[in-house]
Amino acid sequence: MKYVKMMIAIGVVFFGVSVFGATSAQAQSYGTAGCGLGSMLFGEDEGMIQIFAATTNGLFATQTFGITSGTSNCVDRGVISQNSEQEAFFEMNYDALRQDMAAGQGEHLLAMGSLLGCSAEVQSELGSFSQAHYEQIFPSDHTTANQALYSYKMQLSQQEGFAQACARL
Repeated sequence: MKYVKMMIAIGVVFFGVSVFGATSAQAQSYGTAGCGLGSMLFGEDEGMIQIFAATTNGLFATQTFGITSGTSNCVDRGVISQNSEQEAFFEMNYDALRQDMAAGQGEHLLAMGSLLGCSAEVQSELGSFSQAHYEQIFPSDHTTANQALYSYKMQLSQQEGFAQACARL
């Protein structure tokens, strides 16, 4: 009898979690398994596939990491998230971005343009612009990544073409 009551209680808890979890998850861009690597691999599809998504999240602990860091589909793509994404990218690729900007071309510079929401039309102009404004973006060897990013975004926003064509300045 004790066993039956425990099984009923567990069933009620799982049913409640699945019903309420599905409702809140439908507002997000992930399924009932929640955010994490599982949501990125298996998407929002309903049904048994969410078991694989949840298992993936659990095995690799990506849900905990994603919630903490705001990655792995665990945060809305608002302005704060976009700025954090830009800052993290600039920080992690600082030396490569300095080289690309000095050369006026490069993969990291193109990726930064994408993070700034620049249209394809102005992506090709970012190289020459960055090269021409290199001294303002990096005024000294002690310029931090955040200082350089702020300066870069300010320089771009002062140019009408970039201000209109780059949505996330």
